[in-house]
Amino acid sequence: MHLGKRIRTLVLAGALSLALAAPALAAGYTDLPSSHWAYDTMTKAASLGILQGTGDGRIDPSGTLSWGQFLVMLDRTFAPGSYENALATGLSWDQAGLQAALSSGLLLPEDGLAVTDGGSLSDPVTRQDAALLLGRVLPEGATASHSIWDFWFGTTQTATDASTFTDWDQMDAARQEAVAALAQAGVVQGQTDGSFGYADPLQRADAATLLVRVLDKVDQEHNGEEKTVTFHFVDSTTGAAILPDQRTTAAVGYSVSSAADTSGVGYYYDVTPYYSISTACDEYTLLFEPMTQAQIQEEQFWEKVDRGEATAEDYFLQDFWLQYPDENPRKYLLLFGSEDKRRFDSEEEAAAAMTTVSFPVWKLSSDGSKVGSTLSVTVHAAIAQDVVDIFTEIYNDPEQFPIYSVGGYAWRGDSATGEHNCGTAIDINANENFQVRDGQTLAGSFWDPAGSPYSIPEDGSVVRIFAEHGWSWGGDAWAWDSNPTEGYHDYMHFSYMGG
Repeated sequence: MHLGKRIRTLVLAGALSLALAAPALAAGYTDLPSSHWAYDTMTKAASLGILQGTGDGRIDPSGTLSWGQFLVMLDRTFAPGSYENALATGLSWDQAGLQAALSSGLLLPEDGLAVTDGGSLSDPVTRQDAALLLGRVLPEGATASHSIWDFWFGTTQTATDASTFTDWDQMDAARQEAVAALAQAGVVQGQTDGSFGYADPLQRADAATLLVRVLDKVDQEHNGEEKTVTFHFVDSTTGAAILPDQRTTAAVGYSVSSAADTSGVGYYYDVTPYYSISTACDEYTLLFEPMTQAQIQEEQFWEKVDRGEATAEDYFLQDFWLQYPDENPRKYLLLFGSEDKRRFDSEEEAAAAMTTVSFPVWKLSSDGSKVGSTLSVTVHAAIAQDVVDIFTEIYNDPEQFPIYSVGGYAWRGDSATGEHNCGTAIDINANENFQVRDGQTLAGSFWDPAGSPYSIPEDGSVVRIFAEHGWSWGGDAWAWDSNPTEGYHDYMHFSYMGG
């Protein structure tokens, strides 16, 4: 059940630091789904300004890194001042990266690397050469210990005996030493084939992950040290500033949300994950989205409580709960006449509460063009207008998502616990939005938003509009994400009470 909280509590409890262009990051990258193994580390690297996108909303996780690109990422993480100074002399971005790495001691001429012995900065960097430089930055004696954030976000690592890598003997002593230290610290675990992949070109996802993991060790070593930071406060929907920038002193390891003064944010909710102050970043952008009407009403309710015009005991029966997802006493009262009743007792009782509504939809013609049409569905009378409003908004949205079938109320037996018995569940385009558990199909045929116009995209208008009206989508309501191979998903299914 959604537990509503007051804005001043949520703003302090949920802020995240995002460096650089916050609105672009908020939108995510088209080639970095949340199911990608490096999603968390690449997102964090981008948020701290270590890694940048490649254009067109992409970040290219599998792209090979050149020496120039890797050195710039290394500089941004561990010697940002040196890199800025090198750029200020007029050097190109990659030459500045090389110069900064040499002047800061991240790269030594005696390393014997091709990049300093006449090689090209456009040549790919190998995993063993990257390890050599990262091992130099790793705090001495670093172990696979973790901060509370590692456990919170599931990013904990384990120590590995590097000598067990199948290609261990193919590395020289200096690289063995660096790889061993990184493995002992939990930074590297090797490849799935049991090797380190010492001669493999370093990919962008690998580089971001290694840099972030080493940075975590560095930040742990400097935990509590104070630095000057600047906070930016941005409306995630428009990119506009909603508060003046704040320049203040904060300690490494301290939560960004606690370090920033968000008391003047007003009717905004933070919509980003949660990070702490890092040695690698001096500027942090906190993303907020405008509060929904329900959230504004909830805040106004607590203001009434503060003035003595309402009591906290009335909280769960306020109308704003009707716009929140999942089931709650206010929805029970609307649907069943009692705040304690959550389902109909019989088919006769349910049928008496139903009504049929019609609404506009887009359909695909034989030539693939979209034409306006009408569909009808039977739903609980108490939410009938809400259903009409939802489908009308979907119809009016620029996406013009095509719908050929809609299913609603269906009595599925006295013992059924789903919401179709209640007339509060809707199925859309059932064949192309299948029901699946751990990759095993239960109903329908598939879900392929990239290939089928009838499959419901997780970031499309249908999911968004239903959510704005307080409905849940079966595509991600009962699993960590929309990945059909893990957990239970019902991509056709939308429910008013989350069931």
